[in-house]
Amino acid sequence: MPLHPKRRELDQALAHASSYQEWLGIAQELDTRDGLMDWRSSDASAFCHERLMREHIQQMRSMIEHQDLGGLATLLQESVYRHLGELNNPELYLYARSGTKQIVSEYLDEVEHVMRSLSEQPIPQMSEQQKLALFEQAARIYGCPALMLSGGATFGIYHLGVVKALFEQNLLPKVLVGSSMGAIIAAGMCNRTDEELAEFFKTQVYEIHRDALRWRRPQAMRKQHSAMDEQQLLEHIRVNVGSVTFAEAYAKSGRVLNISVSPTRTHQKPRVLNYLTAPDVLVEYAVLASCAVPLLYPPVTLYARGKDGRKIPYMSTETWIDGSVHGDLPRERLARLHNVNQTIISQANPHIIPFITHRNHRGVRALGKQVLSSVIHVGSAELLDIGRHIFNKTPLSPLLSHAHAIAAQSYLGDINIQFPFQPAAYLKVVTNPTPERLAHYIRLGEQATWPQIAMIRDLTRISRLFPECIAQIKANMATT
Repeated sequence: MPLHPKRRELDQALAHASSYQEWLGIAQELDTRDGLMDWRSSDASAFCHERLMREHIQQMRSMIEHQDLGGLATLLQESVYRHLGELNNPELYLYARSGTKQIVSEYLDEVEHVMRSLSEQPIPQMSEQQKLALFEQAARIYGCPALMLSGGATFGIYHLGVVKALFEQNLLPKVLVGSSMGAIIAAGMCNRTDEELAEFFKTQVYEIHRDALRWRRPQAMRKQHSAMDEQQLLEHIRVNVGSVTFAEAYAKSGRVLNISVSPTRTHQKPRVLNYLTAPDVLVEYAVLASCAVPLLYPPVTLYARGKDGRKIPYMSTETWIDGSVHGDLPRERLARLHNVNQTIISQANPHIIPFITHRNHRGVRALGKQVLSSVIHVGSAELLDIGRHIFNKTPLSPLLSHAHAIAAQSYLGDINIQFPFQPAAYLKVVTNPTPERLAHYIRLGEQATWPQIAMIRDLTRISRLFPECIAQIKANMATT
């Protein structure tokens, strides 16, 4: 049955929206036409305990009205951990375009009101020091979100649009992780203050240095054992990122940059470099190493800033390559280092995109694609595992090991934003973008992020509140 002309116009307008507010207005109109706003306004849900949630909302309101702050603190702790798993269910966000059940927003509104009330007012029989310890412990238990930017060669420019969309909605996490092209974007974001980022996205993002890729001549390829010029890439990194250490970038922006690199020696695990594990390492060399995909770029020697300010080798006996070969997205390491509890993954790897485009879709076709991609994923990993054992200690062994590591990985997180599968775009995946294509990739990143904004805002809301509440309690203590 053909679509109604008005519906076609709305679908086209949604696909060509130029801002999140424009996109949201169109999404709400479509949801109204499809009856999904009625679904949002109804409490009934198979994915959360809506009656208990409504009961907790009423109890919180009553306790605030009667100033029962002690009981409120107990209820808050029990209620948040009771509903946490349900609120994290992505199924709640697969129906309506503009958001999930309104009761979820009501509940989170009330939780925020309670947290602010408890942080601002004295709690009977609890000192401010005890309250601070309570909030800090709760923050550690609850955790924080991280934005993880995959590789993608030229496709990775799309990560700029993802970051732009999140930053404009005040949803950019403090913990950023990057690999390959994603490392360049993450490093650039973590070496700018919020004020500088606002100006960057307003006036500078479309004027960035674009010439990252330069092919070697055939004779140089054979001599250097790599296809591309690393010095050209290093220039691109320095112009767009600057030259700072991990510690200096953290001190400037307050954001935690994480870059995964791997030693070239066999049987070595990837290392996550950040201001805790490698504070004096120079970011531009870590980014360069993260881009050092075997055969494309040669291994990289890392450098650090010495006590006298001069550049010195870091682990001079080691050379490093792209850590995503063995672990594109180092979730477990991030959880231990930074207490990450939510992963937002921006995925632009060309070899991954075709197998994950169905993840946000419903229906029989999406299910069929999911089954097929899972079979291919598992089957290719098994075949490569067999191959690397058969050809062990042969010239093929390193290549098969790398291929197996890539095939065996999981490339998805709690919230996934992916570059759209466009077969024609693959012809330009390893070329420097024109100004027009740069703007196109950035807009693709924004458009891919907007449908996820409601979910990201809800799932990260409580963790984003803890720093504000802890700062309020410390301010209270300073004035008493």
